[in-house]
Amino acid sequence: MQIVKEELLLEIKYLKYFQAVAAYGSINQAAKVMYISQPHLSHIIKEVEEEAGFELFQRTKQGCVLTKNGKKYLKHCEVILREIENLRQFSSEIQAGKSVMSISMTKFSHTAECFNRVCCRHWNLENYSYRLNEDSTMNVIDDVISGGANVGVIHFASQESNIMQKLFSDKELEFHPLATFLPYVCLASNHELLNGSSGIDISELKNYGFVRYIGQFEDFIYHITAENLHLDLNDSSRIVYVSDRAEQMNLISTGGFFTIGISEFSGQNSLYGVVSVPLMNCSEHIVFGIVTKRGGKLSDAEREFIDEVTESYRRLQMRENQTVRSGLGAD
Repeated sequence: MQIVKEELLLEIKYLKYFQAVAAYGSINQAAKVMYISQPHLSHIIKEVEEEAGFELFQRTKQGCVLTKNGKKYLKHCEVILREIENLRQFSSEIQAGKSVMSISMTKFSHTAECFNRVCCRHWNLENYSYRLNEDSTMNVIDDVISGGANVGVIHFASQESNIMQKLFSDKELEFHPLATFLPYVCLASNHELLNGSSGIDISELKNYGFVRYIGQFEDFIYHITAENLHLDLNDSSRIVYVSDRAEQMNLISTGGFFTIGISEFSGQNSLYGVVSVPLMNCSEHIVFGIVTKRGGKLSDAEREFIDEVTESYRRLQMRENQTVRSGLGAD
């Protein structure tokens, strides 16, 4: 039996981005095809070149041309990417007959809890292989496209819905909406900003450290607008980068830090002394949903996970709706 929680090596994804730039001869064009920003892709290519130890491209006004070493590097990358795909196919064949579940998700405890509950219900099966990957929205989508995961749970800004729907259509993915939430501020239960308040104004966060996950620079929750104030948390003067959820919660519990998310997950306050309160005067919303390959086959465990996460987010949506109605009643 095997249960794995992991993050895919970013280097493999970076090789795919490098391959795209080589194919299109343009960082801008490759960024459009890969659905990431041009600055983000430029940063990735720079990191790949630093890792390689030499320039892969010559930059010209017409675009990017592979150097002599870049062409050789590309050939090795293509071999690696083909072998990765072969390994995935081999794993699928070996796992035939097992109870399998391969999930990729953005980093929200509400989703991870659903995965855990399905695993716990199956703990005594004779043979199973379950996998959970946590990553950024675009990397989760890429995970589903490439076959690294069969089910993805993602989030994005409500104003980006049309762009995301086009992406799903272009990549032959099915999207199943789960819920739409207001952004919440996550901070210590005894934080001085609370002071009996039922919400936090975005302007009050400037003097506190922002705790965020490594990578995911384009995540909507790090670019918040409330009324006439836009706060790009990526540009904060006080940032702590973490990769682990417990690490993030423990740091926030000290009182000098915060992050942005949605309503509390079960045990958040009792385990970490951290609460989530609404971000006041914010018109933007966070959309959550499930992505799968169009016509893709899902295992029984994966369908069970989808049912579990659907019901969990339905309850979260009901709870938030009640909170919003209560707030309006108080006004």
